Amino acid sequence: MHIKKQHVIGVGAEGVEVFKNGRLCWLQIATKNKVYLFDVLLLGARAFKNGLAMILESKDILKVIHDCRAIAGCLIAQFGVKLANVFDTQVADVMCFYSETGGFLPDRVSTLHEVLSLHLRVPPSQLLSLQMKSQFTKEESKMWHMRPCPLPLLKVMALSVIHLQPFRLVLLDTLMRDYMALVDSYLSSSHYQPDELAHVGMESVLELPRELRQLEVMRRERHEWASSHYPLTEQGLLARFSPKPQSSSQASPAVEEDQRKNHPDVSEPASVESPSPSPQELLVNQSATSPLRVTSGPAVDARDPAPATVSD
Repeated sequence: MHIKKQHVIGVGAEGVEVFKNGRLCWLQIATKNKVYLFDVLLLGARAFKNGLAMILESKDILKVIHDCRAIAGCLIAQFGVKLANVFDTQVADVMCFYSETGGFLPDRVSTLHEVLSLHLRVPPSQLLSLQMKSQFTKEESKMWHMRPCPLPLLKVMALSVIHLQPFRLVLLDTLMRDYMALVDSYLSSSHYQPDELAHVGMESVLELPRELRQLEVMRRERHEWASSHYPLTEQGLLARFSPKPQSSSQASPAVEEDQRKNHPDVSEPASVESPSPSPQELLVNQSATSPLRVTSGPAVDARDPAPATVSD
């Protein structure tokens, strides 16, 4: 089975009131070049007994998920499946923000479409369907019960997982950025000359070097910048998505460095205006604009689950 051979997969789920351990309808799994859509509403426990449970509980396969709480709750409550070995992109995003602001926490967590726009620079026009999905009411979320499932919904499910693997790598790079900068400063610092070695004692070798002391300087600078850049809530959290008006010269040093790499300015969070029609109407009736190809496959069997798949 293709999925069982993977070391890292992206995982998503759709259903009704999933955050309240409601009814799980679909489970999405993305590898590097394929997306598998498992119709849990149709297959029920068979899907997990025939291979999915082993994959989701495996400690050898890393599952990349944006907010694993709802998925983990549904899996254990409905099917007795205990999700393991997870990289949660929502948690990592908060850790990145904590580092970039010198120790501040945001006033809320980010949605998937917000972080994909923020970190991967995915155009908002390509994420509109994800934003609408995140705004579903209880009644609108019942569209996941529709069979056959409308093609636009299949594409939305694929879109929710295809970016998770590259997104994880970007987050890891961001989390490691300070570490790599300090290592570079170690490499570029002057080395002891041969005639100086005789004067180097154990105490001086173990003394915290000036390169590592820069961590505290960096934290203070970022803390001061964030304090002037974001409104502070009564709880002492930063209103991340309501930044104060700033001039370009007031950008954070950490952000300016990040801009030269693969990350957008944290002062410009993703925002997409909500369309006037309901999310349900737009998703079901929108024309297919994604280059993905969707084909429906048979139900899973005991050896090789073969759900609907989406290929690049």
